[in-house]
Parts: sequence; C-alpha cells; structure tokens
Amino acid sequence: MKNLMQGALAGAAGVAGMAGVITSLRRAILTSDQLAGAKWHPEKVVEALVQRAGYRELDDQTRRRLGDLIHYGYGAMWGAVLASATRGGQISPSRHGVLLAVALWLLGFGAVLPVVGAHPPFWTWKTPREFALTGAAHLTWGVGTATVLKALRAP
Repeated sequence: MKNLMQGALAGAAGVAGMAGVITSLRRAILTSDQLAGAKWHPEKVVEALVQRAGYRELDDQTRRRLGDLIHYGYGAMWGAVLASATRGGQISPSRHGVLLAVALWLLGFGAVLPVVGAHPPFWTWKTPREFALTGAAHLTWGVGTATVLKALRAP
C-alpha cells in the first residue's frame, strides 16, 4: 500500500510540474487573445463528457476545477501504476519516466482524447508545434514522476 501511495503522490507531483511547463510554454507562444480562449486538454475532456451526458454547459471555474481533478487523478493513477510495475525497486527517471511519458502520450492523443471527443488523434495534427508542446509536457510529467518516486523510495 505504501508503494502505491508513493506512486500516486509522485504522479500528482509530476502533474504539477507538467502544468508549470504547459503554462510557461503557452504564455511564450500564444497571444493574449489566444491564451484567454484556450482550454487545457482535461477541461476539454470535462466539456465532452458533460455534453455526452446531456447536461448544460459548465461555467469556466467549474470546468477548470473538474479538469484539474481529472488531470491530477489521472496522473496519480499512472504514478501508482509505475510504482506497482517497479515493485518498490530501483527506478530510473531517464528510462522509466521517459518510457511512461511516451506511452501515456500515445494512449492519450491516440485513443483516450479522440474517443472522448476532446481532441483529434495525433496522426491528424498539421503542425509540429502541437507535437512539441504536448511532448514536452508529457516528458516533464514522466521524468518528474519517476524522479519524485525515486526520492520517496530513498532510504
């Protein structure tokens, strides 16, 4: 149980780092008008699920909070999966973190987000910028998660 809790904590910490990278990159690349109207992928998931369930549109604050809850919960869940897969043993941020980041990027942008209706699949993307932004964010999450998990396991 301790191992899973460490993994969940590491995964949530990885999401915090990922959010910082996403925010910084968006501020550097997007205009203020684009930034004002931009929604994070977890917010798009919330919107799509709410619409599929037949409910009315959510206000911005509720959509953002539910998006954060989904994002941190998803990250924590995968952090626990990483902890379970490594069974309390040695962990390498450069190996385990990168591998998990790439796997989740492929799963998210190749299956989960398109199936939910929150984002088109990555093979339809037209600009390298989207690959770079989402890739950098996921690498930050994976390496950050593995680094925190390694630190939590240190004697």
